[in-house]
Amino acid sequence: GGAGIAAALSVGDDVRLISDAAVLSFGADSEVTLTHVADTGILLNSTNKLQFNDASQFIHAPSATVLDIAATDEIELTAAGNLEVVGTSSTTVTASGAVVPDANDGATIGTAALAFADLFLADGATIQLGNDEEITITHVADTGILFNTTSVIQFRDSAINIGSPADGDLDINADDEIELNSTLIDINGNVEISGTLMLLQYHLLV
Repeated sequence: GGAGIAAALSVGDDVRLISDAAVLSFGADSEVTLTHVADTGILLNSTNKLQFNDASQFIHAPSATVLDIAATDEIELTAAGNLEVVGTSSTTVTASGAVVPDANDGATIGTAALAFADLFLADGATIQLGNDEEITITHVADTGILFNTTSVIQFRDSAINIGSPADGDLDINADDEIELNSTLIDINGNVEISGTLMLLQYHLLV
């Protein structure tokens, strides 16, 4: 209960605080405290920070439900096993390397109930499909998208598709019917018909 002693304390062995809820106070007005929480750990009071190296790298709780880990350059989390992150991020997550699943075909991007909104890809970006990336979709800047080699776009099943079997050729295939609907269909080039030509309506305009 007496006045504090302004002197250094040197101890040559262990220091034990044997009472539950013991407190270590720091500063002339004891504004920083470490409190023993019985059978749990220690508690740093208020919004005070546990600093490392300098004042810009620290851990602290700015509010009763928020924990901040701050660094001026990098925060590295290392684990021998799984590293699990639970919760949501209210800010943009920036990555300088690849974001990968734990194994091939081991994770999805979003779910049926939690879908992402838009997807943004840079000029020349590719979408590579298959274990050996045999199908690619490439962005052609200011033009469109390009399917590689003889890859096809299929509809319903493999019999209905659009593709290019060889350079210069475009095939539109269906196992029953291909229907073209427009007020004007313009065909430039020779027309080859293999099969019966069925005219439902024929108008001769003079």
